[in-house]
Amino acid sequence: MYGQAGDMIRLGAAEIRSVLEMTLIGRPIAWLGAEPALIEANRHWLAPHFLEEGDTWSLNFRSWIVQVDGITIVVDPCTGNGRPHIMPPFDRLETPYIERFNATGVRPEHVDYVFCTHMHHDHCGWNTQLRGGRYVPTFPNARYLFLRREYERWNPNGSNYRAVGYNEGVYERSILPVVEAGLADLVMDRHRISPSLEIEPAHGHTLGHAMLHLTTQADEAYFSGDVFHHPLQLTDPTIQFGDCDDLAQAIATRERLVALGLEREALIIPAHLPAPHAGHVCRAGEGVVFKALASPGG
Repeated sequence: MYGQAGDMIRLGAAEIRSVLEMTLIGRPIAWLGAEPALIEANRHWLAPHFLEEGDTWSLNFRSWIVQVDGITIVVDPCTGNGRPHIMPPFDRLETPYIERFNATGVRPEHVDYVFCTHMHHDHCGWNTQLRGGRYVPTFPNARYLFLRREYERWNPNGSNYRAVGYNEGVYERSILPVVEAGLADLVMDRHRISPSLEIEPAHGHTLGHAMLHLTTQADEAYFSGDVFHHPLQLTDPTIQFGDCDDLAQAIATRERLVALGLEREALIIPAHLPAPHAGHVCRAGEGVVFKALASPGG
């Protein structure tokens, strides 16, 4: 069974908390690239969470903290403070991310694992923080689980490296210091972390993008990173928002996530949805809708 208690989701024996870094509000839904007729046909379930006043939507940037099997793992440590970025909303952020992290009752030094679904700036930035003029690991006692395929994608010395302007400097600031500190584990596309946690491939958005699959008692969840940015991409997986390394793989991955969500009745927890941040894929006629996780008592 699952339930919410304040800012915590309890799923089977797991406790799931989140840490907000920032929110971008008032993005026109037209930016998503979906056909207006598709938006209208799904307005009844998109509102109010995923279609807001004035036909806009919001993007959250947050990390997830999962506690299960006696371990604590952080999923997708956001962008980080003080870093230059070509996109103004992310340029030299100053957010109380660490203070919010501590407010969950978990401190960075208590973290056992860090998992980045991929190595875009907003999913691995807080791997490190600036101390004494150099970037050092934020979670000093954790093993950082880097997908080998994704690491080779972004390592400037790797054969699969391709520069992307909005990710410039991320490897040097957020990945390399972890490797040099001896805290990085390069793992394969499928990697068992604990009895309840397994990394699974979800390629497309980036070459090595992955998901974290949680199985606890009779319940399941997928921390899906950027497999989708908006639930309409599950209704029509061909909708592409923003950049991706392999569009055909990204579409196939969205289709697979829909199938898994339906078959397993799994909770889907992506990286960027506004409150309540998670939900379930449900059948609706010949298609699917995304039902937001009910609020406490809802």
